[in-house]
Amino acid sequence: MQRATLLCFLLVLFTPVLFAQEAVKRILIVGDSWAASITAENHDGFPAPDVFDEVLAENGLGRFQTQGQATAWGGRKASDWAKPEHLATIKAELEKYPSIDIVHLIIGGNDFLSQAMKGSLAGKSREERQLVWDPIIASIRAIVEFCLAVRPDIRVVIADYDYLDFELARQAWKMDFGTATTAELNTWLKELGDQKKKLAEDTDRCEYVDNWGTLQYWFVEPPKSVARHGDPAKGMPAGVSPDGIHPTAEAHKRLLQNAVDAHYRKWLGTPEGGVASDSQAKPVASRGG
Repeated sequence: MQRATLLCFLLVLFTPVLFAQEAVKRILIVGDSWAASITAENHDGFPAPDVFDEVLAENGLGRFQTQGQATAWGGRKASDWAKPEHLATIKAELEKYPSIDIVHLIIGGNDFLSQAMKGSLAGKSREERQLVWDPIIASIRAIVEFCLAVRPDIRVVIADYDYLDFELARQAWKMDFGTATTAELNTWLKELGDQKKKLAEDTDRCEYVDNWGTLQYWFVEPPKSVARHGDPAKGMPAGVSPDGIHPTAEAHKRLLQNAVDAHYRKWLGTPEGGVASDSQAKPVASRGG
């Protein structure tokens, strides 16, 4: 009798543990310091809140997790990640975690800043700036196509930046943008973003997340009192970045919510998941722009 009672007690105690659903890694975070800021496991080793997993949990997707320990790397350019040795790192992570079927890519910001600080954008026509964007987009395309080639179930999401506070960046990082204004710099940054968007539109299994104006929309008082896509001349609102470049954890959450609303709730929130479940998957198109 005592043995039966003990057995029942142990069954009640351990059944939730035995049958608890183990979290499954589904998203590989790849990119620069914006990528490193949303995962506690990043290449730089600096402590950061696990923002992306928190946002998934807040949307009822807590059974899925992200991975970024080897691929979320501050200071990286698209031209860095496009190098064979760094592509090999991405492939190794995708092979190490076969349950990952989404690559969340945040890249191109450092490529942009290096050009802006050289003064190579000021005074140029849109056609001339396109010659600056072309090699950056070529590197991003190389990363995207490499990831897609690893497995046929993989998707890539190109998550873009929001407007930056270049005046604060000048003070915090001693960045020299010459005579370029915040309005000009943010307009050019979004111009590069438009090229990323076109790349995603022209590439099967690749999507784009438009974040332009999100931080103004949510953090200007009162929230939602500005146009949804904001004003490039105003940059980041006060209080959402210590240096004009890197958003706070709460700001990142608003940006990641865009990705959840646009793609991840649909992809992760259905039993079947995966590419086949996406009724809006694009047909294969030529790799343009």
